[in-house]
Amino acid sequence: MILESTLGNHLILLLIMADLAVCAVVLFYLFGGRKRQGRSGDTGKLQETVSSLGVLLRESDRASKNLIDALHERNRRTEELLTQMDSQEKRIVEAIRRAEKLTLELEHSDISGMYREVSRLGNLGLDADEIAKRVKLPRGEIDLILGLKR
Repeated sequence: MILESTLGNHLILLLIMADLAVCAVVLFYLFGGRKRQGRSGDTGKLQETVSSLGVLLRESDRASKNLIDALHERNRRTEELLTQMDSQEKRIVEAIRRAEKLTLELEHSDISGMYREVSRLGNLGLDADEIAKRVKLPRGEIDLILGLKR
């Protein structure tokens, strides 16, 4: 965002410098041209040049306004995206906190203890039917626990 602002400021300064250069050229032709030659043909040419330079100044002004409008729109959109990102970050942090809390609760629950017991009995070499009788869980659940352990 700072880079965009700096770039926009540089572009505006460049446009101002171009406008000043055009003004300097107009002044040079107005005052310098009269001193050198006073022919009537030069006056028409000078008026044509001044008219062309006026068009250039108006176009430069329009381009400057368009650039400033574009920069303001980009800045507005960037702020909007930052707000959305902040909101999403808060939701993610909250989800992580809930997951950590649930993990701690699961580690300290009876179910977790039962699953550890199933793993321990499986490590001792008992089959799924014997483990199911001892811990009073269905055989399918014992198979699942032992399968996940592998």
